[in-house]
Amino acid sequence: MSSDHVPATIGSRGIQIRSTEDLWRFSQIVAKSELCPKDYIGKPEKVAVAIEFGLELGLNPLAALQNIAVINGRPSIWGDAALAMCMACPQWVHEAFEESMDYDDAGNPIAAHCVVQRRGCKPIKRTFTMADARRAGLANRETWKTYPARMLQMRARAWALRDAFPDVLKGLRISEEEQDLVDVAPVEATVVTIGRRADELADRIFEENGNGKSNAEGEWNSSDLFAVSERVAGGDSA
Repeated sequence: MSSDHVPATIGSRGIQIRSTEDLWRFSQIVAKSELCPKDYIGKPEKVAVAIEFGLELGLNPLAALQNIAVINGRPSIWGDAALAMCMACPQWVHEAFEESMDYDDAGNPIAAHCVVQRRGCKPIKRTFTMADARRAGLANRETWKTYPARMLQMRARAWALRDAFPDVLKGLRISEEEQDLVDVAPVEATVVTIGRRADELADRIFEENGNGKSNAEGEWNSSDLFAVSERVAGGDSA
């Protein structure tokens, strides 16, 4: 290590990685930890790539490992985390957000709808139906048979969020959607999720930054979101 290297420090939002050396050392520690997501255990290279990808999205290292999943060789983000990131964006119109489900006479879900709006733009509504799922060859998969409403919801949400907030998600697919892209058995989740509903996490951000006002830097960022999400997951009520 060079004499002018500034060691990584621990701040209020976790470790502050300042160099590739910091990233590699931290990745080695994480890969040996029992708290490391299963698919990353013993694989510091994979940990490092996931953290770097998260940093580009504005996530701190542990938040990246919690919410970014590598599925079928592609990084993706879990649906609740994607919604939380978009809800924390200053362009999000909270009053316009709506998710709904249609059911047949037997009580089976047949269609999911998601409406989102970007400030200054018209609302975007996206729908995904069981007919769509059958055409795509999804309806007979185990996860779709077990959790049809949830899978429909995530598909409609993914389309709406990606169309309205591409700058926030930066091209990431939703993990629940990514699992369906190739004809394989459902992939075991390799990360843990944030553990609370996205609207609760966004509400905490609003509370901590002045009832919906922007932060001191003049804009929201996803680091704010996941700093709160980590405290919520840890049971901090402050």
